[in-house]
Amino acid sequence: MTSKTSGKPATATVSGLTALAYWGDELRFHREQAGLTQEGLGRAIHMSPSMVAMVETGRRAPRIEFIRACDQVLGTNGSLARLWKRIIKHSYLEWFRPFVEVESEATEMLEYEPQAVPGLLQTEDYARAQLRAGRPRDTDEEIEKHVAARMSRQEILTRNDPPFLWVVLDEAVLRRPVGGAAVMRDQLTRLVHASRSPHIVLQVLPFAVGAHPGTNGMMILFTLPDESKLVYAEALGGGHITGAPGGGRELSHRF
Repeated sequence: MTSKTSGKPATATVSGLTALAYWGDELRFHREQAGLTQEGLGRAIHMSPSMVAMVETGRRAPRIEFIRACDQVLGTNGSLARLWKRIIKHSYLEWFRPFVEVESEATEMLEYEPQAVPGLLQTEDYARAQLRAGRPRDTDEEIEKHVAARMSRQEILTRNDPPFLWVVLDEAVLRRPVGGAAVMRDQLTRLVHASRSPHIVLQVLPFAVGAHPGTNGMMILFTLPDESKLVYAEALGGGHITGAPGGGRELSHRF
């Protein structure tokens, strides 16, 4: 595969450990073509020069707002965003890719989460802390690659036709200080802001409830554009999507 932006071969970097550095190299190429320093680009997109430097060297994944701003300032006509989407597509673990495809197509999602904030509502720092805890042997670059992939999924909530998302969090999710107090404070603020969206319902299941229908673990019930239902369940090391039994009626009632 060859990059359509600079003409350089993409080779294995798109799916390998140097994916972030590859995109950063493309950014550097276009920045220099535009005659801008890192400081100049940072000023134009309202980011610090150190953030631009970290993205260009693959030490930090770019946010979608960063990418779009670079495309606009550098006059690249959306090519950096398109390249990023191709890179991110190969960043998901193989078993998780079907989930991402279903998630991007769903018109409605009913989700119960007993352990962690759902990926669609996580802050970057919360995601980084959670991924690091679950993947202690990964390099920083690998962690950043997974953080970037998780943040990219959140674009579906800001599109013109976002899905309806109804999330029930176990109280334990709010009590567990993932990443420390500062990270958790920002995460709780993110949840408060998300709950104000007309497309999102966010509820908390308190400990005082005792036994409840979700004690078997997390569950997401998807509704697709053709009204068919799929259910996703997760266990250590992976997850699976299946057709919802009985058209999803039983799971909907349980939810």
